[in-house]
Amino acid sequence: MKLDMHLHSNHSVDAISTPKTIMETAKKLGIVVAITDHNTVSAWPEFKKLSKEMEWPVIFGEEIKVIEKGKCVGEIVGLFMKKEIHPGPFGKIFDELHAQNALAMVVHPFDVFRNDFKHLNEAVNKIDLFEVFNSRTTLGSHNQKAKEFAQKHNLAQTANSDSHSPKEIGMSYTEVKADNLKGARKELTEGNTKTVERKSPVTVHLTTQLAKMNLIKDQ
Repeated sequence: MKLDMHLHSNHSVDAISTPKTIMETAKKLGIVVAITDHNTVSAWPEFKKLSKEMEWPVIFGEEIKVIEKGKCVGEIVGLFMKKEIHPGPFGKIFDELHAQNALAMVVHPFDVFRNDFKHLNEAVNKIDLFEVFNSRTTLGSHNQKAKEFAQKHNLAQTANSDSHSPKEIGMSYTEVKADNLKGARKELTEGNTKTVERKSPVTVHLTTQLAKMNLIKDQ
């Protein structure tokens, strides 16, 4: 099973992909996506409906800001979630995710341009999955550092598109030997993953800025 587990819909202020476009594209590509909008789960009901209608699975998640002294010091993606979690200290987020039996994935951990994670060594025992390749990470050295950290600490490795627009969906993904979400989750937790890594063009960051200004939309 191919999994793109870090992806945004137009329920994130900096993304343009509609839930319908995401699900149609995912099914066409044969990829199961996790919907991980920024600090909101407002798209979940629509994705649940589309998943049923299209007979294509989706993972419910959220990208949650880690806040310390009023500043963002990293982001954690929750996967297989049941309810929303609000931004806060990293310990609180990890604990709340695990309390609902969700998986916690640290994303773009060394990308200094996009909220690199400040407490890796303190949090390492709480991390379920570690994003070693993010298609939107501009500098290859940042992804390389992530891979080296994951290898050093024996963390389950993932690659994701971090898509904010339709053309980015599935740019990178994680492969597991499973044919349903239950099996995929088991393989993820056991670290049986293979990453497929492709970098998005730098121009995708312009898409993000235009989306924030509401100047472009999904067609």
